[in-house]
Amino acid sequence: MKRIVLRSTRVLCPEGIQPADVVLCHDLIEEVAPYASMDNSHAVLDLGRRLLAPGFIDLHSDAVEKEIEPRPGAAFPMESALVELDKKLAMAGITTMFHAIAFNDESISGKRSTAHSAALIRAIHQGNQSVLGVDNLIHARYELTSFTSVALLKELMASSRIQLLSFMDHRPGQGQFKTLDSWKNYHMQAYKLDLAQAEEAIARMQEHNKDCSRFMQELAVFARERHIPLASHDDDSPAKIEAMAALGVCISEFPLNEASSRHAKHHTMATGMGAPNVVRGQSQSGNISARELIRAGCCDFLCSDYHPSSMLQAAYTMMRELEMPLAHAFSFITSVPAQIMGLDDRGSIKAGALADLVLIEDERIAHNAHVAKVVLTLKSGQPVYSSGACLFPLEMAA
Repeated sequence: MKRIVLRSTRVLCPEGIQPADVVLCHDLIEEVAPYASMDNSHAVLDLGRRLLAPGFIDLHSDAVEKEIEPRPGAAFPMESALVELDKKLAMAGITTMFHAIAFNDESISGKRSTAHSAALIRAIHQGNQSVLGVDNLIHARYELTSFTSVALLKELMASSRIQLLSFMDHRPGQGQFKTLDSWKNYHMQAYKLDLAQAEEAIARMQEHNKDCSRFMQELAVFARERHIPLASHDDDSPAKIEAMAALGVCISEFPLNEASSRHAKHHTMATGMGAPNVVRGQSQSGNISARELIRAGCCDFLCSDYHPSSMLQAAYTMMRELEMPLAHAFSFITSVPAQIMGLDDRGSIKAGALADLVLIEDERIAHNAHVAKVVLTLKSGQPVYSSGACLFPLEMAA
């Protein structure tokens, strides 16, 4: 069989950015050979100086919620929303997406109810078998007061529908909402509640306080028995990290301060922040800047959170604003998340890995005259996005 060779003077290899010929066979990278070493017996596509990088791996994004309901009350069918989002992910260079699907029967908006979330997970699973181009995986987010979700979460984990489980706690008095007033102010504005409705919601959550630990422990044991990694959400103190470590949590996502992040590192937890935080230079909710944690060596990976195109831009922001080598910046969205999730078949351009690849036009980025953009995305060797700037010869991928 004729191999496909992607040739570039800038290939992001585990050793750094270097000239190379990347040889593809079916869905795998067969070989990373010296630059221009492959002869005409192969189908060679010369990419010039464009950067060839591994496909991005996104461990947390709730962008699917906005795709289904871009405006309050304007809902679209799940199946069509998933297809449209899948295309956007490919254009953003994301080849492995962990959709952050929340289970929260106390959710005031109703969009994160157990039944709705389970239906979405099943739709994603079905879509992966037929119409979706990138790998759409599931990061289930369990709200600590949503006890009615426990049985269904177990069912979904037992049937291998969930690849990552995280614990989130949006009760007033900790985390994002340090006071009752802060909780009320946010939810009354965001969900158009009056004072009586807000106080009723708080009362329901407080009724559940005593059983939170028991159900969380039950889910943690169930997940660990099935080798499903555990994450914690919005860790706000070393004490919270201690509690999560005791449950077997291995990922701290969006720690709210440096003390929590450092304590997570002490417990060998991976720490992750949002790529939009990096690009914007600040947290959308007023918490610590991701740039500050990166400078302090307290952030290991980035996720898109709610804005998939931020993954690519965050890497170049770190290069410009934090003076980070570009190869290191890309590790936050490629090799490190792969390592965290035990995905040995992706995240690096190396022999035997899946041919999940992204071609990036960034030649003028250093002169601030250009925004880096994805021009080609391959998933398992097949083109799932190709812009007018790089029309990938489809017959070569056949």
